[in-house]
Amino acid sequence: MNNDFEAEIKSKILDKIEEIKKEIEILKEHSQPQGLDNAIGRVSRMDYINNRSINEAQIRKNLAKLKGLNNWLGKLGTNEFGKCIRCGQQININRLLFMPESNHCIHCAK
Repeated sequence: MNNDFEAEIKSKILDKIEEIKKEIEILKEHSQPQGLDNAIGRVSRMDYINNRSINEAQIRKNLAKLKGLNNWLGKLGTNEFGKCIRCGQQININRLLFMPESNHCIHCAK
């Protein structure tokens, strides 16, 4: 892997990390407990509780992606970067950016 390609990949990974961190902050803000002094109806409160659990699930998913991106960022520049742990073939960079928690190429993931 040449230095230009590594720099491009590093840039994409860092951009994705920042994007995910911003999304996590927004989701955390929307997941804050709502005070009982808010005068909203029972149905609205149930919608809020449902949306809160959806937001919390998305936060967990984003934290897993963030962990995967940091893992790949740490391996950048080594022989381990982007290699499938099952077959050893190179994983497509678009797959790494979309599903950074993945350690398998598309063929082994099937």
